[in-house]
Amino acid sequence: MKMKTSVTIYSKSGFDESLATATLATALLSKGSRIYVEFLSNTLSSPVVINSSYVVGVPPSNNLTIVNSTAILYIPPKNLGVVVKYDDQGKSEVLMRFSNVNSLTNAVLDYVETLNAKVELPEQLLKDVILYNQGQIDKMSKVGKAIAKAVKMNYGLIDFTQKLYTYLLEVIKTRSYKLNPDIAKEAEKYDVALRTFEELLNAKEYIQYGNIKVFVISRQISKEAIKNNYAILKPIAYDILVRLCREDGISMVVLETELGHTLRICLGRRDVSFVNIVSSIRKDLSEKLDISLKGNHVLIKFKNPSESNLDRMLEVVDDIATGIVRT
Repeated sequence: MKMKTSVTIYSKSGFDESLATATLATALLSKGSRIYVEFLSNTLSSPVVINSSYVVGVPPSNNLTIVNSTAILYIPPKNLGVVVKYDDQGKSEVLMRFSNVNSLTNAVLDYVETLNAKVELPEQLLKDVILYNQGQIDKMSKVGKAIAKAVKMNYGLIDFTQKLYTYLLEVIKTRSYKLNPDIAKEAEKYDVALRTFEELLNAKEYIQYGNIKVFVISRQISKEAIKNNYAILKPIAYDILVRLCREDGISMVVLETELGHTLRICLGRRDVSFVNIVSSIRKDLSEKLDISLKGNHVLIKFKNPSESNLDRMLEVVDDIATGIVRT
């Protein structure tokens, strides 16, 4: 009797990543392999070496080394999927390129065809993961929206990612794209979080600079209403930022993370630029910060996380907000 080949797949949390992993696992199972799946933490605190495995959607990084393995990656700006082979020294070679793909899952689907395997996904599921990647949550199906909400509330949590992966495996197997009770329960938490935010917004539980609202999500804040709801507000910090920016033209959210406090700024006003933001911070403070721009969103964090307490980040907020109000 022929022994089954054991294959390990490494991936990370996310709708597209989980679906891509389930797709690859289904294909390899159909070829007679025994599959093991490991989901990596989104922030690796210690070095990890992946050896003789598949890696889905995770490139090498400072704390992640990939050797003797095959990685399938998706490059959104280029609508490109690539299959990369890593040798025993971690040196990479691109084996395949798939053009005109719009999700990691699509890249995996193209790859499994080269294995003479075929995996069919429900059409709506594939549409939903693409819409999710594009940020068009409102256009997703009812089931897709629930998955999107559940992922937001549990992003980076490996236990939930494992549940999502198991659910998606079953969807692929049965081709029945129906809502799982566990996913529905997690999606409800998102709706609760939004209602909580609305209540805090109406109660003016934020810092005001002119017409700029600074919403703080931290356990270090003196506002008990924020402190008591930190856990449920943290996953929707980005949604809060976008919502306030849409209403006011500019918004700021200070968020407590595992590595200290970060500041996100959404710039929706033409009279305020990235240059305005950077120049408004006094030099002795700006030298301690990492400041980056993506689209119209600015991310600010302290280079040394030990300095990134709430009071220090609010100093940064005060410099920027005061500078903007004066313009």
